[in-house]
Amino acid sequence: MKTKLLVLLIIYSIGGISLADSIIQPSNTKGRSAIQSSNIIFKNDKEDDEKVSYTSAINELKNKISQAPSEYDLYVPLIDLYLKANQYDNAYKELTFLNNLSKRNKLNESILNELSDVEKSAEKLAKYNKNADLNINLVLINLILKNNKKAQEYLVSASSGNMFIETFKEVFNTTENYNEAIVLADKILNVNPSNMQLRKLKAVYLLQTNQKENAQKELIILSQAVPDDEDVKYMLYNLLSATNTNEKELLKKLYPENTGKEEISYKKLAELLMKNSNTPDAKAYAQKMIKLYPENAEGYIILSEIYMKEGNLKDCYDILKTVRDKADNNEDIAKYNVMLAKLSDEPVKEADALMNNNLYEQALSVLEASNQENLYVILGMARANYFLNNKQKALELLNKAMSLYPDNPDVFYYFAFVFYKENDIESSRKYISKALKINPEHKYSLTLSDAVNKKEADTYISKINSLLEQQNFQEAMKLVNEAIAIDGKNSVLFYYKGLIYIAMNNYAASTALFYKAIELDKNNLPAYYYLGVAFDNLSEGQNALEYYKKYVENLPEDDYGESERLNNAKMRIEKLSRQIN
Repeated sequence: MKTKLLVLLIIYSIGGISLADSIIQPSNTKGRSAIQSSNIIFKNDKEDDEKVSYTSAINELKNKISQAPSEYDLYVPLIDLYLKANQYDNAYKELTFLNNLSKRNKLNESILNELSDVEKSAEKLAKYNKNADLNINLVLINLILKNNKKAQEYLVSASSGNMFIETFKEVFNTTENYNEAIVLADKILNVNPSNMQLRKLKAVYLLQTNQKENAQKELIILSQAVPDDEDVKYMLYNLLSATNTNEKELLKKLYPENTGKEEISYKKLAELLMKNSNTPDAKAYAQKMIKLYPENAEGYIILSEIYMKEGNLKDCYDILKTVRDKADNNEDIAKYNVMLAKLSDEPVKEADALMNNNLYEQALSVLEASNQENLYVILGMARANYFLNNKQKALELLNKAMSLYPDNPDVFYYFAFVFYKENDIESSRKYISKALKINPEHKYSLTLSDAVNKKEADTYISKINSLLEQQNFQEAMKLVNEAIAIDGKNSVLFYYKGLIYIAMNNYAASTALFYKAIELDKNNLPAYYYLGVAFDNLSEGQNALEYYKKYVENLPEDDYGESERLNNAKMRIEKLSRQIN
């Protein structure tokens, strides 16, 4: 059996990186020198019946190329391997890369000669292997070799391949010979008339060559075959609107499925025009729809979107008021709310920024100037009025928001916030509960709930302090437990409970409470000090020393109120250090 040795040197590993993304540098390799020292063995082309594994050869080649991605003449052997191993998708990626290099004149004569040899080998494979993807690769190979006629011939055989349309475009966008493209497309469509992607491409080329009548025929076929293709609809619209086609006929050709339902066709056409940034025509059809079908909210919604795109916020808001009156289903109401939210977004953001800097009068002016009844405009106005001490006006606005948006948790949160600020804990809890009933994960209400709990729990602290001074430890413990039941996240309360145990000489029980206080607030420095005291009294000198030190090291220098504890801590640190050492 005869075999021939084909020597390969550099092999590429894709490893997640497309060759098209590789850094391109001029090759230092001259001629075929880079592929003259390989020890990879290939079978003779005549031995097609002999099974050969290409995996190890491919992997070796990929790994070597990954180390020298700019050695362009080494991609050709990899492509040859991919083709022989029937890995056509991988071959196509590498050929696309070489094609891009070819356009920039980065392929030398040696590389092109190697590719020509691969093309001959692939042609032999194609005679026995009727795979469309193989023929797609042959199209690209011939395109790189400037064999445009052969590239077009292989396009016919490649018409059912995965990358056919992309390759078809590449061939004719390179030559810009669109008339040839149309002829070839017709040849393929005669065999496979259901290839709508090719028909669409043919329509594009017909438009580029100013064959409007033929383009219109193709687009009408496409419009009926793929009614959801908006590109086709828009090309057809531009053709028809440039002629004397009357409006009824235009709608019929664009939306044959809606024959007799012009209301739907007007809506679809207005939306199509808007998506393609044809604002004047979109506005005209939206206005016509409103005139012909005044009870349909859709026309008003589309027109409001157009006004918003134009920056005409006043007309947008006026139209949206009409939408609110016309909306007769949940979908239209939802669209109205979304549009209104978009409309109010900028003034609300501006007002929020002003209020965050305590500029409530300016914020109120911005919101009032927007002239809207959007929820967040109303809530923002309520907030501004409250902090301007117009509390009655704030409550009136909140009641208005509740009447318009009775199922929105933000409304109840704002009510709860006002009552919280007014120290009306009971009312604040009531509205937090309503907000969380609508949305149990409403983050603002959950945060406010914690603040309400803390505010109520804090009212116990002065009473607990007083009872400790009176050495009424039993009553103090009762109150601190009540407060913790209200606010289990309050570091100060656990600290006070630890103090009660210290006062009762129950040092072991106090340590767990001081640990909890520090867990909730690592800056609760007195808790560190009293942990030191507790361990000191439990004769655990090492632990006592640790917490005395943490207290002293973290205490601010100007905290004069801590002087007694500070002096005691320093004294105990000195003494315990001597004892331990």
